[in-house]
Amino acid sequence: MKARHSNYPIGTPLLHLIDQSGLDPKAFFAELGFTNFSKAIERLDSWLVHGEGNALLLERLQSSRFAIDGNLLKQVMAENDVLVKREREAVAKREEDEARTAFQPRLEVVPELSRPTQITLFCLSGGNQRFGSRLPDDISAWPWDDQLAYLKQVVPENFAKHQGRTYFTGKIIGYLYRRTFDSEPIQLTVTGDLETQGEPLSHAVAYLRLR
Repeated sequence: MKARHSNYPIGTPLLHLIDQSGLDPKAFFAELGFTNFSKAIERLDSWLVHGEGNALLLERLQSSRFAIDGNLLKQVMAENDVLVKREREAVAKREEDEARTAFQPRLEVVPELSRPTQITLFCLSGGNQRFGSRLPDDISAWPWDDQLAYLKQVVPENFAKHQGRTYFTGKIIGYLYRRTFDSEPIQLTVTGDLETQGEPLSHAVAYLRLR
């Protein structure tokens, strides 16, 4: 097993136990009941690299002669959880900041079907993004009546351009007007008027993000 290190609190006792066990890594994991050494190493690396992983490794460790002192493990895991949470929050904030910076006012279609007829092709083709329209960057600063007048013009144009249909989610039954990153989307009819029927937004499938 190649040399390993970890920036997480749980990594130190795990690596110390393996090093001080008197066994080579393969024999160490075999004593814990892992017959597949490669998978055992994957479980270990998850804890070392990400600070979290499959609990089976810790459960078997604590049931073995190599068990970590209960109070120490509790303290280490508490510190570990704090660090993992902090990192998650940092990632979430970074992603939100990036999304906020990249935001552009848009019209998004509200399709007839909430589930695409062909999910894979729907994802690969960018979902329903192609059927929407980018709006002027400063539209949210316009007087409200001017915004409505502009939407009254561009919505029917969009509807006609796409002949009122999407590829994999049926007819276009309405639109969502997203004017700022933080504001709730405003529902519009296919003629560009404000939707007054209170239809749910569950059909508003715009795109699926592939990671």
